[in-house]
Amino acid sequence: MNSSIVLYDAHCNFCSTIVRYFKKKDKKNVILWIENDNKKAVEIISKLKLEKHIDFIIWTDEKNYLIKSAALIKILEILNWEIRHFLNLFPTKLSDFIYDFIAKNRYLIGSCSNGENKTEKMKGR
Repeated sequence: MNSSIVLYDAHCNFCSTIVRYFKKKDKKNVILWIENDNKKAVEIISKLKLEKHIDFIIWTDEKNYLIKSAALIKILEILNWEIRHFLNLFPTKLSDFIYDFIAKNRYLIGSCSNGENKTEKMKGR
């Protein structure tokens, strides 16, 4: 099994488009990409006590996890993208601020295929 797992919001077309792009670049299939409402994702989220982070991209190896910009930088590192070095120059607070701005507006950037509140959906499981 892949040691790197990325959980993402598949109901957001913006997020799904980015993940599809990353998947194409992941030629060696080193990352397992899982929709955050998938059964396996729900197990991982519960095991790591990540319920409050389900609206963010999450990188995990099922023991440790990273969210927001740190997760994105980790993905870029795994895919060996040099831009990660540039992104590492910014303080995490600034990178997360930009991440949060984009995340908050992602449904405006790319249409949402399902408007359900993700937190409510996860609580119902």
